[in-house]
Amino acid sequence: MRHRFRTISLYALLAAVVFMGASEPVFGQTSGSGSPLPKPAGHVNDYAGVIDSATKAKLEDRLRNFKTDSGVEIAVAVVRTTGSRDIFDYSLAVARGWGIGSTADDNPAALLFIAIDDRKYFTHVSKDLEDELPDGVVGSLQRSYLVPEFKKGNYSKGINDTVEAYIQTYQSHHDGTAPPPVSTATDSDGVSWFSVFCCLAIILFVVLLISASNRQNRGKSKDDHDRWGGGGFGGGGGSVLPWIILGGSGSSSGSSSWDSGWGGGGSDWGGFGGGGDFGGGGAGGGW
Repeated sequence: MRHRFRTISLYALLAAVVFMGASEPVFGQTSGSGSPLPKPAGHVNDYAGVIDSATKAKLEDRLRNFKTDSGVEIAVAVVRTTGSRDIFDYSLAVARGWGIGSTADDNPAALLFIAIDDRKYFTHVSKDLEDELPDGVVGSLQRSYLVPEFKKGNYSKGINDTVEAYIQTYQSHHDGTAPPPVSTATDSDGVSWFSVFCCLAIILFVVLLISASNRQNRGKSKDDHDRWGGGGFGGGGGSVLPWIILGGSGSSSGSSSWDSGWGGGGSDWGGFGGGGDFGGGGAGGGW
């Protein structure tokens, strides 16, 4: 009984490590100056050259005025590709590395991130903005305003209309005005990735407990050495979980340099407020 409890405890600990890794996909790599992109030149940063100058100037003014009026910082970043990195991890690093949002206790912020050649997008919402822009609403707004225009190649209009929809949704939450209309269509890519990771971690935890119980039942007549595979944990045909964890750790540490190929850059713009309090909330998809 004691050995069985020890086995289950070890598996539970390993499952917790996996869960923590899923909750913070780039833990330890995305704070401070960890952005894979250069210092932002303003609220709107178009590294792909798809936003026309008139729309960019208009949107920049809109976001600066909105920040002054509400204290909410919204940023836009458009790139050609995120390379081999998943758009969620990449854009979360940008949101945190740029420090979008203030350092005050209440620091609402959002980042609309788009990878043109990958045909993917993701909007990260800070913890203090999730009440006004919950995941489901963000996904619906993207499918209503961004996706239809992007499919037609109207990137400037899609970006401008989506950001405006975010602003109007926020304002409707505070002043009682009508929120912008949204599409009723659903998109499997529009779910919260954080929620998916949590569900997978829970399923893995249950499977590990069952596996540990079955192993103990099969090995009741064996000593501790035999039960642990003769060469330590995971040896001699043992659990594959350590390799899963090591693989995940390698994926994170192997990209610690955040080499994005963007080189230097930036401007004399004062930058964002230095918050970067993003916990994985938001929604994304493709077109």
